[in-house]
Amino acid sequence: MKSKTAKTVYVDTSATATNSKQRQKPHVVYDGERIFKVSRLTKLKSISEVFIDTLFPEVYNDISRLLKRGVKVYTLKDTRMLKKLRKENNLQKSDETDAQLLSMIPREGFRLLTVGELEFKMKMKPLINKYEKIVRWRATLKKLLSEGFDYGFRESIRLMQNDANHISREIIREVAHNNIYREACKLLGVRDSVEVAILTVELPLHLHMRRLKGLLGFTPNKNEGRYNHRLRKHVAALAVNLYINAKKNASISDTVIEIANHLPKERALYKIQLTILKALRMAYLLTTNPAGR
Repeated sequence: MKSKTAKTVYVDTSATATNSKQRQKPHVVYDGERIFKVSRLTKLKSISEVFIDTLFPEVYNDISRLLKRGVKVYTLKDTRMLKKLRKENNLQKSDETDAQLLSMIPREGFRLLTVGELEFKMKMKPLINKYEKIVRWRATLKKLLSEGFDYGFRESIRLMQNDANHISREIIREVAHNNIYREACKLLGVRDSVEVAILTVELPLHLHMRRLKGLLGFTPNKNEGRYNHRLRKHVAALAVNLYINAKKNASISDTVIEIANHLPKERALYKIQLTILKALRMAYLLTTNPAGR
């Protein structure tokens, strides 16, 4: 039974609020009267609804717990709405300002989250983590081998590759039903891709393209190194794979083939990475917002 004092709160979420190796930055909350900060969303008490700006992987567990408590959690469909409100009200960007502005956005500007959606993301996380570790360790052994340090690594590398192939098939199988994944594969001209699957699950594709570029370091100064290096590696790995296939005249996106055949390798790889990001964002718009067509 909900408390008579249950209320609605608006939260500017932080990816570093909980168990972060980076400098921790708390979530900023506005309850309609005052602004305060919390390190975990589960510390919010006597609430019936939570409206957040961004769904970071780091808050999946907390949001899942809130949903199971019967709290409704909504995430903003398009963060450009915040920018528009800041401009209209002549306000500078800040976490406190954004938390308050969330309360001004109509309910239809948000998407209701479900336990099933969060549990799927949490189910995928261990699989993705295991795949990333195997790929990273395999690359390390191959590098040592290429430098002349051979301690029987070849068999380990072979076994790691077998494991990576098995886990990648499992990840693809779990994501194969996802409309965004299928559309992104179609746009890039690939049948199946573990990298596309991982990026579909983990990238906050509801963000505007400019925000996504900043998140992945596609800016002139790479955000001074403050970007998601892990997800950028997945984009880079996919770009290399597409580049190789383009050079082999494989049946992939004409756009990728054009880039690979007319630019020097390093420039081509960078532009293919941007093409991948655009394809993922477009896939999101085409499958979640028919008007995006």
